[in-house]
Amino acid sequence: MGIHRGTLLLALTALAALTACASGQVTRLTNDPISQPKVLSLDAPDAPWVVEIQQLLAKRGFTVKRWASTSDVTRAKRPGSVEQFHAASTRYVLVIEGSAPLNWSERCFGGGYKFDHISADLVDTRENQTLLNVNGSGYSEGCPPMSGSIFHDIASAVDDVWTKSGFAS
Repeated sequence: MGIHRGTLLLALTALAALTACASGQVTRLTNDPISQPKVLSLDAPDAPWVVEIQQLLAKRGFTVKRWASTSDVTRAKRPGSVEQFHAASTRYVLVIEGSAPLNWSERCFGGGYKFDHISADLVDTRENQTLLNVNGSGYSEGCPPMSGSIFHDIASAVDDVWTKSGFAS
């Protein structure tokens, strides 16, 4: 008999939809590990899924500040000379941007999210350099049976940039 071509196409489309899990593509832009304490701030939307990333970072020993606050600093550079600058409370900022419906009718039964896109950049504010990027789309953790790993991927990638010399916050 054989399978009708339309049935096969429908089955393959359904399989692709079921396996569209959000896992992050990690692009590391530095080979130099960070040997500073595990402290960073978030530049992220006010979305409930940001808290999940924050909690995973805390489990890995990070102190996560919600905003990278700055203060004005004035100090003597040498006699008769004064230097003024903005000092950030953290050197490293995790910039997160993403789009996922938050209404209950479009959420996963397990509490997860279906992302149109999600991207995270770890930025060294002193050097004005992006150290890594993680991006993806699809289903996050908490979306059985299609759950992805994007939140864990972001936390693991950030943790991997730090040295394993025991620095903790």
